[in-house]
Amino acid sequence: MIDNLYFIPLIVQALQEQDVRAALRATFCAIKMKGTEERYAEGFRNFELFMDAMHSRFEMMTTHNMREQMVELAAGTFAGTAQELNFLLRIIKSHPKWQVEYETMCRQEIDELAQSFPVIHVLSERGLLGEMAFTKVPSRECCAGILPGSYRLKLANTGWNIWEGELTATELIWTKALPMAAGEAEIPPSSEIVLLDGDLILRTYAGIESGSIEIELTR
Repeated sequence: MIDNLYFIPLIVQALQEQDVRAALRATFCAIKMKGTEERYAEGFRNFELFMDAMHSRFEMMTTHNMREQMVELAAGTFAGTAQELNFLLRIIKSHPKWQVEYETMCRQEIDELAQSFPVIHVLSERGLLGEMAFTKVPSRECCAGILPGSYRLKLANTGWNIWEGELTATELIWTKALPMAAGEAEIPPSSEIVLLDGDLILRTYAGIESGSIEIELTR
């Protein structure tokens, strides 16, 4: 075994095991332990350089693949299942840089559609619940009969998903925590979410048995 490359045959052997994940975990521990010996000090430094290079390569490939997926998601051409769609959206939301890129794609589409007003579909696990067709800017459109659950807003013009999330009973159903003020002229929204840097505003309103959502097109 060449001392300054002692880690290579160990990794190769681990990759041939049935449980590769467990084998690699044990191998990395063994490589690190050997690296404490003076004989393998240079080899361990080479191992660290090797792992840094592999990590950089993995990040580059992951970012490239994710950008391709974001383009498909935003354009409505993603061919995966609903579960895969939700999984990818969660990944995008968990990574600030990817979320910014995804929202930028959506904003660009809004700009391109400046002369053709957007039509927004409200979807849930039950399918299409409503359609909001805008005819001027600024303007507001509502969708009633909203029950607690998971929802998605899709730009029907292109198929782009512009928002997805959970709406709770606190936001949609009147409770003791959200009483209706006697004689109040206008019911305040129970929540407000700014989308696409303020191009759209999503508001929820509570009701007796179900709530409603309102989307304001600001510009």
